[in-house]
Amino acid sequence: MNIIAICGSPRRGNTEFALRKLLTKAEELGHKTELVLLKDKKIEHCRGCLSCDDTGTCPILDDMNSITERMTANDVIIFGSPNYFNNVSGLMKDFFDRLNPAYKNKSLGGKKLISLCVGASKNGTYPEKMTEVMSSVADLHGIDFVGDLYLNAKNAQGLENDPENIKKIDDFTVSVLS
Repeated sequence: MNIIAICGSPRRGNTEFALRKLLTKAEELGHKTELVLLKDKKIEHCRGCLSCDDTGTCPILDDMNSITERMTANDVIIFGSPNYFNNVSGLMKDFFDRLNPAYKNKSLGGKKLISLCVGASKNGTYPEKMTEVMSSVADLHGIDFVGDLYLNAKNAQGLENDPENIKKIDDFTVSVLS
């Protein structure tokens, strides 16, 4: 399978680390992977013009169209985001808002989606709320939501030195991609 991971973290921290670790394990399982760092892309806010409802394309000329094309070319999509107040990061939210042309075209239907979220609190409702956000995007696009992973880390590189969470990433990857 071909897998694309979209990282919605504004920094090089736990979410990016976890996605890279997941993709490395996926490659060990024989899959082709790629990682898109939204922090390195130009993605403007949706203007709400709704021209994509009529044309199926967005009039904003930035990196969004090429990312959507890459998603369409892959079998599995992974959305990765840090937890910001029980929601995805602003980068990821802008990205989701700009997926309306893909929604209108139904170009992502039939893909598989995995969500990966990282948060600093062990509050039991956080994973549930983040999964709800990610799975609702999948539902709207006709994407099969196949799994979610929520990791706990309190500082910027907390996962890198946490063998328990690294094993959790590896085990999760094997369970959803084998």
